[in-house]
Amino acid sequence: MEAKLDLDAYATSQTISLASLSLASKGTEAPRRLREFLLPAYRILHASSPSVQPLTFPSILYDSLRATIVQAELILLRILKFELRIPLPYEFLPRYLERTVGELNLSNNGWGGTEDYDGLGKEFQEEYKAVDLMDTGVSRACRMKILKACANARLSNLFPARAIAAACLYQTLNEGGMQGTMDVRGWLREVTNDRVDLDDFDEILNELKRVNDVEGR
Repeated sequence: MEAKLDLDAYATSQTISLASLSLASKGTEAPRRLREFLLPAYRILHASSPSVQPLTFPSILYDSLRATIVQAELILLRILKFELRIPLPYEFLPRYLERTVGELNLSNNGWGGTEDYDGLGKEFQEEYKAVDLMDTGVSRACRMKILKACANARLSNLFPARAIAAACLYQTLNEGGMQGTMDVRGWLREVTNDRVDLDDFDEILNELKRVNDVEGR
């Protein structure tokens, strides 16, 4: 009979945090040894207890803590289905914003009213103090909405990252009075290359509106 794993033993916030940091480093080109996380984390956790001796390597305590973190990593990998590269809405924002302000504004059926500053030379940008799209107020406001969306369990777990990015950008533009002349379906198709489902998009917009209403009370 297969032994049942006691998940509670690995569900402390400290354990999950260290396991997540370790896994995150392994997903990059600069992986870290577990002791690089364990030793400073142990010191920080016991900073208010001078009587506690620093964690040393090697030691029995270190081996025990390391085994706990490794087991927590395996549990997280199973939950994530061994997919460490999970896209976030932030990754889609630059291209969606560029397509919105650039391509759509220059097309015959686009919004009009602005120039494609990113397509102009550096001297022109400096002369007219043009800023990168990601440094604009629209981008900052949109990133704040994305942050709230990622903290929303329903949005972050049920909807694709690209759909969340598109909905946050659309709502930001609407709140700023920059809706444009294109209908919602046309805007969504052009900006996302028709890769976001309209029903998902509408549901996310409704949830974002609900969150805003709750915060405004």
